[in-house]
Amino acid sequence: MSMPIIAVVGSKRSGKTTAIENLVQGLTRRGYKVGVVKHIPEVEFTIDTEGKDTWRYARAGALAVVSVAPNEIATIKRVDTTNYCLEEIVRGCKDDVDIIILEGFRKLVEKDPAVPKIVAVKTNEEAMEASKRYKPMLTLVGTIPTEAAKLKIPYIDMIKEPERLVNMVDRRVAASVQKKRGCKEGLAVQVDGSVLPLNPFVQRIMRNTILAMVSALKGATIKGDENIFLTIRSISKGK
Repeated sequence: MSMPIIAVVGSKRSGKTTAIENLVQGLTRRGYKVGVVKHIPEVEFTIDTEGKDTWRYARAGALAVVSVAPNEIATIKRVDTTNYCLEEIVRGCKDDVDIIILEGFRKLVEKDPAVPKIVAVKTNEEAMEASKRYKPMLTLVGTIPTEAAKLKIPYIDMIKEPERLVNMVDRRVAASVQKKRGCKEGLAVQVDGSVLPLNPFVQRIMRNTILAMVSALKGATIKGDENIFLTIRSISKGK
């Protein structure tokens, strides 16, 4: 099962960070585990701080330096990422999260059919250019007048309707996340498009109960190793 990846791209000061902050907060509230990967194009940039112990170890020749604190762990690797593919870029966090949000990586993802793009724009000219450049495009976001609607591409005003972006991404990834969780855990529950977090105890009780009920039905053969995907929708939202 592939990892759901959404890319947020756009020019400087177009609102990418605001859009990603909104997404992370909204998706986390709905029970998703979210990872973010940011592209930093400056060649001389270093994540480390000059003069710190970790910086000195790297300067001495260490190819990887790991810092471990009570609530964080960070790994800094000295590696040429120039020719990295998307799989190599997200490898470090994909096992820990349900969805990965990319900030940037425009050239890498602009035509990738597997990566939906959210494009932050400052002007209608940028919106026009984005409609030609990025495929597939999930939506445009920003604070410009909604003339972007003429492009027949969804446009979300991040000041007036930030939750709409969360709803859009939730609907896009929910089924994939649900299936992935079901494969790992044996049970996934989705209510009106939102995947619910389940602790192991509740998950075990629900799974055993559902399998027991289904096994009593005529024609059903239950082995006990099945995955369960439970989807609940309100009548109005299911239409």
